Amino acid sequence: MHKIIFLPYNKKIIVEKGESLIRAAIEAGVHINASCGGEGLCGKCRVIIEKGTIEGEYSEKLSDEDLAKGYCLACLSKINSNVEVRIPVESEVDISVLNQYSPTRKTARIQQLNLDNLKEKGLFIPSVEKKYLELPKPSAQNNLADTSRLISF
Repeated sequence: MHKIIFLPYNKKIIVEKGESLIRAAIEAGVHINASCGGEGLCGKCRVIIEKGTIEGEYSEKLSDEDLAKGYCLACLSKINSNVEVRIPVESEVDISVLNQYSPTRKTARIQQLNLDNLKEKGLFIPSVEKKYLELPKPSAQNNLADTSRLISF
């Protein structure tokens, strides 16, 4: 069993040896962006190992400089000791969200439409309409079911 601390949130979790770092983060309630579903293809789940060691596969998404700084991909990393992991901002949120311009919100105004006027002008044709009909009661001469009598009415 190994203890993992996720920084900057200071969330702690105990996991089995060999557990995936991304799986441990999910269990601890810490979000790490993994757009490729943890396949090691997107490189967005970059984290920094500050203390401890992990086992992991090599990824072309990390440069030699990144590896020297302690970066690894959370989806490819397996726990093999107590670890402190720092989650950089770019791994918490998709970078495309950070660069988006957010316009001011506008409040929608409710507009009441007069459907009868629109029907008269031929601009609104409902797919279903309610009609009131009265059928004559069945008799000995006309004892068909209501739907049959309605069709022949």
